[in-house]
Amino acid sequence: MPDKGYELHWCPKTPGFGVRITSNGARAWIAERRLDGKTVRRTLGKASGPASISGEAARRLQVDVSSELQQGVDRAVERRQERRAIKDEAAADALTLDTSLRSYVEKKRRGKDGLPLKDRTKADYLAMIEPGGTTKTGRPKVDGELFVLAQKPLAKITADDMRKLHASLQDRGERRAVYAMQVLRAVLNWHGIKIPGNPLSRDVAGRDRIVLRQAAGKPNPIPPERLGAWWRAACKAGSEEIGGSAVAGDYYRFRLLTGTRGVEVLGDDFGNPPIRVRDLDAAAGRIVLPDTKNRSSHVLLLSKQALAIASRNAEGKKPKDALFPVMDPRKTLQAINRAAGVAVAGHELRDTFASVAEELVSAYTVKRMVNHADVGDVTGASYIGKSEAQLRAGWQAVADFVEQTSVVEG
Repeated sequence: MPDKGYELHWCPKTPGFGVRITSNGARAWIAERRLDGKTVRRTLGKASGPASISGEAARRLQVDVSSELQQGVDRAVERRQERRAIKDEAAADALTLDTSLRSYVEKKRRGKDGLPLKDRTKADYLAMIEPGGTTKTGRPKVDGELFVLAQKPLAKITADDMRKLHASLQDRGERRAVYAMQVLRAVLNWHGIKIPGNPLSRDVAGRDRIVLRQAAGKPNPIPPERLGAWWRAACKAGSEEIGGSAVAGDYYRFRLLTGTRGVEVLGDDFGNPPIRVRDLDAAAGRIVLPDTKNRSSHVLLLSKQALAIASRNAEGKKPKDALFPVMDPRKTLQAINRAAGVAVAGHELRDTFASVAEELVSAYTVKRMVNHADVGDVTGASYIGKSEAQLRAGWQAVADFVEQTSVVEG
C-alpha cells in the first residue's frame, strides 16, 4: 500500500487489466488500452469492500469496455455528459425571468461607454416582475407587465408565451406593451437565450412577428394664442389673483425658457439631484445638468430672463440648497392654467419650448437645446457642430419670443 496517492498493479496474464490501490487501502479493478495514440484508463469496479466484484467478473468487463472504446463508445464520458446535462438543466431551471432580469439590471453596461443603467430605469424594469397589491396610500396596484412569466425558467419561455403576453398587455396601452416586450427581448438576448420561433426576432416570417412600433410622441404645447396669458399668470403665481407659490411659478417659467425636464430641475428619488445654488454660474450665465436621461451632461446657456429667475432664487441660500425648493408644484401649475385658460402638464412646457424654438432656429440647434441624442443621426452627431454662441442665441430667441408674446397680447 503506498504512503500517498495510489499504485497500479498489472496482471501478467491479461494485458491492460490490473488493480489500483490507494494510500487508504481502497482497491479497484481497472482496464487500460491505447486508443488513437493515447492511453485510456477506466475503472471497472471495486476490488474490495462492499459492492466489490470478483476478478473474473472484472476481466469480463474489461473485454466489454475495451471493445466499446475501440468502437468509439465511452461509458465514462457518457456518464459525465449526462451529469453535466442534468446540472445544466437544473441551472437553466433556476434562471427564471425574475432572476435573469435582476441580473441584467445589475450587470448590464452600455456598449458605447460602459455606463450602467440609470436608477430610474432599473426601478422601471424591476417593477415589471413585481406582483400587484396596494400602494402606501391604499390605492390598488396591478401586477407588473412581466409578472405572469416571472417564475418561469428563461430557457422554457416559448413563442406562444410571448404572443399571449403581448396580447394581454394591450389593455394597458400600446406604449406599455411595447416597453415590456422590449425589456423581455433585451433580457433574452443578454443571456443568450434562443427561443424557437421567437416572434420578436427578425429571423421569423413577417406574418408571425410581433412588430414593436416606435411610440409616437403626442406633443401638447401651450396654444400660441394663449402663451402670453400663461406667461403673465406664471409671473403672478403666489399672488392673491393667481394663487399657488411664487417659487413654483418661477420653477415652471424656468422650465419653459430652458426646455428642461422636471427631474433635471427638481431631482427625484432615483439618484437624480436637483439643481443646487452652487450649480449656477451666474457670471457665465450657465448651469450644467450632470448625467441626464441620455447619460450625458447638458449645458444650459441661460437667456437673460432665465438667468434673472435663477439668480433671484439663489439669493440668500447656501451653495448646497436646491435652487427651486418646491415639493409638489402641481397645484401652482393648476392655478396658472386656470388663469390662462389652458390645460398643460409640466412635461408639456418642454413641448412648448421645442415648438417655439422650431420656428426660430435650425432643427439641429433645437435638438442640442433639448439634449436629444439620436443614435441613427450620423450627420448631426459627426458633421454638424454648434458653437456656444449659436446655442445661447437660440435660448435667448425663445425667451424673447415668449416675453414679447405676453406684451403683444397685453
